[in-house]
Parts: sequence; structure tokens; C-alpha cells
Amino acid sequence: MTSPDDTVPVTTRRNPAPIILGVVVAVLVIYYVIVAFSGVLQSTTKVPISGNNKASSGNYLTVQMKVQDVDLGNRVIQANVLPIAHGSLLGAKAGEISEGLRIEVSSGGVTTSVVTFPGESVVNPTAVTLALDRGDTAYPFDQPFADFQLSVQEEDTGKAVPFEVDLTNSARPWVLNAHLSEASVTEGKTLFPITIEGSRDALSITLVGFYVLAILLTTLMAVVTIGSALIKRKLEFSNVIWLSATMLSFPALRSAMPGAPPIGTTMDFIILFPCLCLVAGMLVWTGAHLLWRESSLLRTRHITHSRED
Repeated sequence: MTSPDDTVPVTTRRNPAPIILGVVVAVLVIYYVIVAFSGVLQSTTKVPISGNNKASSGNYLTVQMKVQDVDLGNRVIQANVLPIAHGSLLGAKAGEISEGLRIEVSSGGVTTSVVTFPGESVVNPTAVTLALDRGDTAYPFDQPFADFQLSVQEEDTGKAVPFEVDLTNSARPWVLNAHLSEASVTEGKTLFPITIEGSRDALSITLVGFYVLAILLTTLMAVVTIGSALIKRKLEFSNVIWLSATMLSFPALRSAMPGAPPIGTTMDFIILFPCLCLVAGMLVWTGAHLLWRESSLLRTRHITHSRED
């Protein structure tokens, strides 16, 4: 028989699962509250325009420009232009203009688009292309911008027509801002310089950060794993296969990043290329080491057998 003193003491440990679950729920609640009150889910497509964007006359034109795409690869901005008449310029029918108009868009130092609308005609949106200055080297913090000049004239007389600019953005994930400068007269044309500046939204930048973190952590894990295997003399062929898969996965992660521009950005030189070179160097070194070790049997002239054989 066992005495009460011989019984094994029972130890209890607090279960951390409810605390962890409560912390996760609290973090999610705080996150959803911030998203709900920050206005991210109700973002408008209207682009704010700074500068004097008011027509001085009651007979004016509203030039609606809708940005469709910001193409960093070809360095262009695709947009649609739709004029809306007011006052005496308004025709008898809906969407009709009474006078023939000529809209010129000068981008990159040359007139890239000329849009004409005959009098008493119903207008339709017209596609224009704006030259984009280089701004993709600081991905994902790149800030491309486009400088262009806009002028509206009567088709017959060449007289300048007062107008306002209404800019909207349909290019995701870009956040755009515009600035309208003072007008200048060149060769009888009244030109309004406009600058459109773009930047990526916070969600895209956060997602790119996750991809970059995955590349850095994978590289660090490769260094620790291979170094540990070499010290313990337990380097195996599976380690070489894992290094090969890791090196091939980095370009795939780079291409999967939101809005990834062509290769050659600052992020490539600071993060992607060093990690690729480090993993490739470990792959070559461990592969050569494993090949030399496993081929020792093929390089010997005699094979030693035990007496039992």
C-alpha cells in the first residue's frame, strides 16, 4: 500500500489559448473600426485639382478627363476626354454643342492629341495619351507624374473658349492629384498647364511589404539551415533541392507583387538581387561540396571489402 506522502503531486498550468484568442479578436475589432472610419471603403474617384479651376464666363465648357490606366512600362497615361457645354454652347439636344470646338492636348513638348467636335453634334468620349515622366524606380513608393497643356478653341474663329477641368481616376491602385497653373498665350492659343501626380495606395504598399518580408525571411532561413547542416556534417541532397526551389521562387514573388514594374527598381538592387546572389552562392557551394563528397567512391581505385564478404 502507498502512503499519502508517496503520491505524485499534480501540477496545473494555465491554458493560454483563451488569452491568445481574446487578443486576436481585439486586434481584429480595432482593425475593422479603423477601416470603417478611415473612409477607405468609400473612396471617391474624383481627383482634387489645386489652382484656379473656375471659368470666368457663364458660357463655358467642362472638360471631363477620366484616367483609365497608368502604364509605367510604356511611360504613358491613358485617359478619356468628354466636353460638356454650358450656357450658349449648349445645343438643342442633350449632350449636343452648338459651336464647333477644337481641344488640343500637348504632352511631352508636342501636340499629342487633337480632338475636334463639329457644331450641333452629340459628343462622345475620346481617348488621349499623356506622356509619363519616369517615376517607377522607387517601387512601391514610386510617384510618376505627367505635365501637359490643355487648350479649347472655336473651330472656325480660333477664339479661346473658357473651360473647367473635371478629373476622375479609374486607374487602380493609383491615388492621383492634379495642379492647374496660370494660363499662357502661345501662337494665339490659350494654354493651361496641368500636372498629374500619382502614388500607390496604402494597401498595395502593405502587400509589397509582405512579399519583401517573405524574401528576406526565406533568405535568412536558408543561411541558418545550410550553415547548421554544414556544422553538424548533415548536409543532404534535399538541402540543395530546397535552395534551388528558393532561388526560383524569388522571381515569381517579384512578378506577383501588386503593380510590379519592369525589373530594375531600387528594391531590386537593394533586396532582390542580393538575396538571389546569396542563395545562388550557397547553392553552388553546397552543390559542389555534396558532389565532391558523394563522388569519392567513383574517384578511388580500390574498394575495401570486409572479410565477411
